[in-house]
Amino acid sequence: MQVTDAASGGLVHVIDRDSRRRAEVSRELLALGVHAEIYEDAGEFLRMLPTRGAVLMVESDEGTLPEFMGRLRARQRYYPVSLYAEAPSPDRVVRAMREGAMDYLAWPFEPGLFQDTLRRLSEEGDRQRRIERARADARGRVEQLTGRERDVLVALLDGNSNKQIAALLDLSPRTVEIYRKNVMRKFDAKSTSEAVRIGIYADLWEAPPG
Repeated sequence: MQVTDAASGGLVHVIDRDSRRRAEVSRELLALGVHAEIYEDAGEFLRMLPTRGAVLMVESDEGTLPEFMGRLRARQRYYPVSLYAEAPSPDRVVRAMREGAMDYLAWPFEPGLFQDTLRRLSEEGDRQRRIERARADARGRVEQLTGRERDVLVALLDGNSNKQIAALLDLSPRTVEIYRKNVMRKFDAKSTSEAVRIGIYADLWEAPPG
């Protein structure tokens, strides 16, 4: 999943059909030192699919956010998202937060709340970007492994001992130990737990169904 840059001091994508309100939001962002890109609707944004920034989107219709977030996930993209609307009801705000919005602002924006939202978008973007960098690094390290080394790592992620891995892969325990050492060397890992963490970040392990 590609993660965008954060909001504060950077870039915010404003999605709003109302051109006058869209311009006012952009001016407020500019006054805070944030560049704004504008879109008439979510479809236009999804066609452009920018590589960085956060999203500030008006919620004018029910069901806008789930469809938008679903289409982003399908394209392996992540953007911190905040919604806004005129006098949103409490249940509408709660629903939006459950559906993935980081915040929900009432329009016109209260300056202090608006700045708090931009800060949260920025912090979440930073956090997600660090996670994605770790995932990309882990995937790169896993690509260095041979097929057998990868098999041993996957078996290790399932909590198997060397003896169990040997039985599972029809290898000798000594051969399994050699493969494990190779994995540790290629990962530059100081401990088994570090190697396991890299494997998890590379999406080699899936939790069993609950």
